[in-house]
Amino acid sequence: MKNIFNTGLIITLFSLISCEESWFQDVDPLKDVAEDRELKDREALPFLIKGVKVRLGTTHDNVSMLSDLLSDQLEFTQNVQNATFPSYNQVDGMGRADEYDDGSLYDDNNSSGYGYDQLGQLRKYADLLIETVSGLDAADATDDDQEAFYTGYLLGGFARHMYATYYGLEAGGDGGSPIDDSPMIYSAAMYDDARSKFLAAIDYATDAEKRILNSLIARTYLYQSDYSNAATYAGNGMTSGDAPLVSEYSTMSTNEYYQHAGVGRTQNVVAQRFLDYVEADAGEAVRLPVQAAPMQTGTQRYIQTKYDEASDPINIISWQENHLMLAELASRGQSVSVSAADAVNSVRAEHGLTALETVDLGVVYTERDKELFGTGSRLPDQLRWDNWHSTTNTGTDHEETIFGGWKYLPVSRSEKNNNPNL
Repeated sequence: MKNIFNTGLIITLFSLISCEESWFQDVDPLKDVAEDRELKDREALPFLIKGVKVRLGTTHDNVSMLSDLLSDQLEFTQNVQNATFPSYNQVDGMGRADEYDDGSLYDDNNSSGYGYDQLGQLRKYADLLIETVSGLDAADATDDDQEAFYTGYLLGGFARHMYATYYGLEAGGDGGSPIDDSPMIYSAAMYDDARSKFLAAIDYATDAEKRILNSLIARTYLYQSDYSNAATYAGNGMTSGDAPLVSEYSTMSTNEYYQHAGVGRTQNVVAQRFLDYVEADAGEAVRLPVQAAPMQTGTQRYIQTKYDEASDPINIISWQENHLMLAELASRGQSVSVSAADAVNSVRAEHGLTALETVDLGVVYTERDKELFGTGSRLPDQLRWDNWHSTTNTGTDHEETIFGGWKYLPVSRSEKNNNPNL
């Protein structure tokens, strides 16, 4: 009986092998995967454009929130319920374990590494979009070609902008990143690359989009302390009433500030000074909304509710930021079309806040802290003003000293291990 069973099993196996080809022919084709060679036609451009924009969303919120956590804007403490990620605790101090910790292990931080990988994908997808649309016959160009060029150059430039602004190779070093196994490209060269992409996008932009690009270019110059060029581009940048350039989210792909620094999950909390801003002027609650976080113990902490819905968009650049750039540039002696006070008060008026009589660089610094909260602007501002913090959870009963020298998110260990030029 056993021999009969074995013989039957062998016959069955041979039957399966013999019909392998027809068996696989009956499988439905994949519906959500396409080979690269299938995405080189003009018909694929809308799909590719959407893919780059989706990657922008998953990148911008993650990297911006992590940079705010590394800065003095967001803080992490396990005194708050649901605050459990050691990677966030690490980013919050980047070396605050003790005075002997040199931060050498922080390039292996998984939250930062995830953001770095996403940023690399954004850069690659944007560059591949340009490569694809450039390979098509221009004589048959459609509106999709125009949008593909604009989107690819815009977001390829913005990816490089983020590399230059947020990432660095070592503690105490300059910002920047390699690209495609290149040697390290430091911030100055990376900002140059970003500007070249933004300038290329202008040829495919509407008038409103050109103002967006000029504002982005102005910001790269501002971050490099090149105030003359910053003034030139900010003067041609976004104006009152212009819609912001944003990254978009949904309930399926949520805003990271909502998800890990808000009502989604109370891991990262706002610095105490934001409560002080509202206490000094109750009207500030309009642009700095917060609510109490559930606590385990200790000083009551608060989470932001600027992004209180999973689908809330995040500003990449806005006319309000352009006005604050103009205010700063005026305060630094540049010739611009508006006074520092008028520029700042135009922004404050949007929130029903009273006008300020005098505006200097200190006021601009504080106004940027308030207006641009939760957009990734605080880290570069602290570096530009040389005003780094030495503690986290400042002004609470769980305040801790920061000993580490990291002022950028680290280029990931995976990149270092696999890039032969680092």
